Parts: sequence; structure tokens; C-alpha cells
Amino acid sequence: MLFAHEQCERSSYGFKYLSEAALPIRLINIGWDRVISPAYRWNGQERGGGYAIFQYTLAGRGVLRYGDTVYTLPKDSGFLVVVPSDHEYYLPEDSGEWEFLYVVVNGMDAMNHFSDLIQKLGPVVSFKDHMEPVAALSSLYADIFHDPQLDKYAISSRLYAILMELHRLGEGRDIVRAAKDLPESIRAAVKLMKARFAQDLSVDDMAEAAGLTKYHFCRQFLKKTGLKPNQYLRKIRVEQAAWLLRHTGKTIDAIAQETGFGYANYFSKVFRSFVGASPNEYRLGKKVDPVYFLRIEH
Repeated sequence: MLFAHEQCERSSYGFKYLSEAALPIRLINIGWDRVISPAYRWNGQERGGGYAIFQYTLAGRGVLRYGDTVYTLPKDSGFLVVVPSDHEYYLPEDSGEWEFLYVVVNGMDAMNHFSDLIQKLGPVVSFKDHMEPVAALSSLYADIFHDPQLDKYAISSRLYAILMELHRLGEGRDIVRAAKDLPESIRAAVKLMKARFAQDLSVDDMAEAAGLTKYHFCRQFLKKTGLKPNQYLRKIRVEQAAWLLRHTGKTIDAIAQETGFGYANYFSKVFRSFVGASPNEYRLGKKVDPVYFLRIEH
């Protein structure tokens, strides 16, 4: 995979802000570095505080001590830490080099997001099959390399993009943004669900459309969408039902039948679990806004 930073030179950029409260997340430092001396060592309790670090290994190997646990940081792995905390990262004596991309951020949102991500992912993460957070970091570095005066608000929005990719990984989901990004087999199953959501559809039917065994299909579908096949089918049905509630005068019973739920009681139970309101409450605009089209995300 070719990263954007690879077309640039190795460097680092620091940022200072005259206004303390201007942005909820701010870039303090971003860089591409290579160290070869064991003197490279940073202790998370000896360097001030109020910021967070994401560092990704491009080549060689580093080490992170986090509390009482020591982690090796080979290529395709990275770490997340907040400062201050009980951690230390360094080049071990038996490693000839450690090359990495890194970003240092601060601000209330930054600290909250990093703390949540560390709880979800742990301090050390393998990105071997999930390169999107790294690609987002690489792209930001390249853009700053080419334009060091890049607008601070544009930079802040790009930092959020990196965080959202990390959160996506933290939820255990493969990096999929839209149906067009799904493998052909999974898209075929989703297409079947959208075409026949009002009918009885079994997982066997979906697996057949995908051209996979039932077991392999269920594993792949969960990995790529974050939902089990039947959960995804219910999601489609609820979205369609929400549209009918908003744009037609059909009865709850009729909508339940039309969207494949069969019985109004079951429909109401599932709808509430997804939307947080009963079908009638949604129709009347109670508890949630009856928007033009409701999209449900995992």
C-alpha cells in the first residue's frame, strides 16, 4: 500500500495556539521520524501533560511499557497514549532502527476520544488489516508537508477523521463506508435483502445469493458490516417502516405486514429497539424527530 507521506521528505511540524479555547481538538505536533539510538526514550510521567499521542511503526521495532506490561511495536503496529500516564516508549538496544509516523494532539475532545479508544483497543493496536487510520494520518502529514500554513480548522477536521477511523476499528468493524465498498458477495446478499425485505428470507437464502457457505457468509457479513445478517435485514425493514410511517397514512398493522414483520406487536418491539420510540410515537414526532428518511447505523 502506497501512503501519501512516502512522496514527501522526513520532517516534523509543531503548532502553537494563541487562543486556548479556539478548538476542541488541536494539532500540537505531526512528524515522520527514524531513530537509531537507544537514547530515544520518552516517559509519560516526566514530560508535562494535557495531550495525547498516536504513533505508528513504519519499519524497525520499538517498545512501549504501559503500566506493568511491555509491548513490542513492529511494523504495522502502533500505540495510543495520553500524557501524563504511566508509560514509556523507546528504541530497545537490540533494534537497529525505529521509523514511525506520529501525531500529538490536545484539547478536551482529544483527551476524551483517546481515553475511550485506549479502553476499547488497548494501548497497542495492530493495523495490518486495518490501514485506514494510518492512511488518514499519512495523508494529513503529506498535506501539511506541501502546505505548512494549512488552515487550523481544516487540520482539526482531519484529526477527527483519524479518530473516527480508530473508533471504527474499536467497534470491531472492518473499514467499510458504503455498500459500494463491500465485497461483491456481501453486496449480493444486501441487494437481495433490499429487494425482498417484505418476504420471508432465511440466512440460507442470503448465503446462496452471496455464493458462500452459510458459516463463511455469516462470519464475513458480520466482519464487513458489524451486524449479523438477520440484524441487517431488520435494520432495512425498520428504515423502510420509518419512511412509511412518515409519508403514508397506512395503519401500523399494514406497515408491519408490508415490511416483513408480520405482526404489529413484534414490529413495535423491534422498531422501538432500533429507534428508541414506538411506531406511533415516531409518526407523531414524539421522542425522536420524524425525519424525511431514517438511516440506522451500527
